[in-house]
Amino acid sequence: MLRSSSVQTFLASLSAVENVHLIASIDHVNAPLMWNQSVVTKYKWLWYDATTFDPYIEETSYENSLFTQQSGNLALRSMINVFKSLTPNAKNIFLLLTNYHLEHCADQSYSGIPFQMLYQKCRENFLVNSDQTLRTQLIEFRDHKLIRSRKGADGAEHIFLPADSSTLRDFLQQVESVDQC
Repeated sequence: MLRSSSVQTFLASLSAVENVHLIASIDHVNAPLMWNQSVVTKYKWLWYDATTFDPYIEETSYENSLFTQQSGNLALRSMINVFKSLTPNAKNIFLLLTNYHLEHCADQSYSGIPFQMLYQKCRENFLVNSDQTLRTQLIEFRDHKLIRSRKGADGAEHIFLPADSSTLRDFLQQVESVDQC
């Protein structure tokens, strides 16, 4: 919610007001990249490294995937709303992931698509030009809880979707019906 550019611009303008102070913390090395130079200037951040290396037990105790806690309809609406905000390339990467997941999820040994295979498929479809570009895109998917990753039996990183198959099928149907309009 707070990541949209309009909200960030508003908060930056608010923080530029005299006697208004914001305190924030970040836990991602690339978090400052979410702002352009004019927004950063308005925020007037003072940066302090306060790394504790403590686990995020309290912070994550309230957090669950959109798809494991919500009813199918709410999960579907959440997925569609996030999808609408993605760039065309990001949408195509997510559709590729969704279709692959639906094709393979019935297999008992399925643990997700290996990262290298996903990268290869994205390259073949001209969706990314480097491993890093894909990894950057996957960060956005993870932030919105659209995907998860784990180590496969082969030791490689595997990407999977936490949504159930029926929600994913409904999602594809709705996306296709919007594209046909």
